[in-house]
Amino acid sequence: MAKEEYAIGLDLGGTKILAGLVDRTGRLIARKQLPTYAEEGEKAVIERVLSATHDVLSASGIHSEEVRGVGIASAGVINSDSGEVIFASNLGWRNVPIGTLIEQRFGLPVRLFNDANAAAIAEWLWGAGAGTQNMIYVTVSTGVGAGVISDGRLISGRDGSAGEFGHISIDWNGPPCGCGNRGCLENYASGTAIENAARHKLATTNEPVTAKAISEAALAGDPFSKRLIKQAGFYLGVGAANLIYLFNPEVIVFGGGVMNASTILMPEIEKSMRERCIPGLAQEVRVILSQIGVEAGVMGAAGGVFALDQPGEKASNF
Repeated sequence: MAKEEYAIGLDLGGTKILAGLVDRTGRLIARKQLPTYAEEGEKAVIERVLSATHDVLSASGIHSEEVRGVGIASAGVINSDSGEVIFASNLGWRNVPIGTLIEQRFGLPVRLFNDANAAAIAEWLWGAGAGTQNMIYVTVSTGVGAGVISDGRLISGRDGSAGEFGHISIDWNGPPCGCGNRGCLENYASGTAIENAARHKLATTNEPVTAKAISEAALAGDPFSKRLIKQAGFYLGVGAANLIYLFNPEVIVFGGGVMNASTILMPEIEKSMRERCIPGLAQEVRVILSQIGVEAGVMGAAGGVFALDQPGEKASNF
């Protein structure tokens, strides 16, 4: 393949760093995963990011001069123009120029994406939203986020941080959120929210409670766990109705770890969403599950790189 047919995607998370070499068709040629160990500090994490990038190139047999560029998917507040992570609580980072550091090491252009936006790109190019022009990807994990494709363009906002869906307030008298707002959606519908609700109800237990364990119990038929998951689905549907009013999508794709309980969540999301929407707007919207899965960040970050200097192509709209 020619140089522009390859890109590297990096998914920079609080627990793991995932790197992948991807071709223009969406084929993941090589991958490398390392633990983040954010507690070891910024320099140590950056070295692991650089190491993962080097290792994925070595494993693929592709030289850096054959690669179009590097895309990075990161949580937190970013500046996509400067390639800087302004603030990422999961990493303990403030004002880290990760894009510049990778560019200096490998001599490749770098693009930085909000992690939900990167996943949206992956689902739009190669996954559940392929063939649409108006798609929203919602990630439900530790927090809640969204990436919006409108008229074939990623809505990234002023500096690449658009899509903070989890911080839409659905109850102005609700509990305070870490962002400074009150009653944010992710206080009710995220993995963290599910865990907190369980701990509140099970205040007398000393056993650890995780969203994964609650989801597994719900799928096994535990009534208490099912109620918690259904409650999260209800609130996600409330939020999805707001997205429909704002963006008039063809499809809303749900992904993230909490969606492992999709057989319980999806019916609740659809029911709540359609109850709160004007029928003419909601009836044509398809609500479906992510197809890319855990590698959506890597795939989408790489997919966004193919936009560089390629006027007239689908990806150039990023």
